[in-house]
Amino acid sequence: MSFAATLNKRVLLQRLSGAQDEAGQPGVAGWVNVIESGDGKIWAGIRDVSGREFVAAGGTQNSVITTITIRHLPNVQASMRVLHGDDVYNIESVLGTEGRNLKLMCKRGVS
Repeated sequence: MSFAATLNKRVLLQRLSGAQDEAGQPGVAGWVNVIESGDGKIWAGIRDVSGREFVAAGGTQNSVITTITIRHLPNVQASMRVLHGDDVYNIESVLGTEGRNLKLMCKRGVS
């Protein structure tokens, strides 16, 4: 299977925006798409690496570590997140920053 064939999911890459109001004062922060053209989606490969279940705040919680592979984009940071359907993946680290592709080590579930 070719590498391109493993990038079979459409995802949104988002960053936290430090929005300002009309007077230039800090406003409410919110998530904005990194890619602003078209639908903002990029091709990615998603693979769950490990998962765990634990009790917190009076209930059972789940946390999954996932590797998301994308083609290289500049300035991808651990403060960003990836959306795929209803799933939110918080980027924990970015690997392979010198190559053609990036591996995003992400956590899905409890933040």
